[in-house]
Amino acid sequence: MEITQILLEKNVPCTMRDGTVLYANIYRPNQQGKFPVLLTRLPYGKDLPFYSHRYLDTNRLVSNGYVVIIQDVRGRYHSEGEFHPFTYEAEDGYDTVE
Repeated sequence: MEITQILLEKNVPCTMRDGTVLYANIYRPNQQGKFPVLLTRLPYGKDLPFYSHRYLDTNRLVSNGYVVIIQDVRGRYHSEGEFHPFTYEAEDGYDTVE
């Protein structure tokens, strides 16, 4: 299945269990259906192509039927909270998936 149109949703909020809101960009096929999801969370800025798209070719992935989510971690760029490396990653990752 090849997807010809990609829908980009920017700064989609996701509320963590403590009320902190993290923001993500979601790239998905512009059609109905269920698709597997690839999630990445990073402290380098989801809107900076050098970091957020360096290893993820979002266009190719979505064109082949995947949803790609790139999220700013807690306290970085658009996401709320304070950044403390590795302190909240397990809980925030779990909350994001849920």
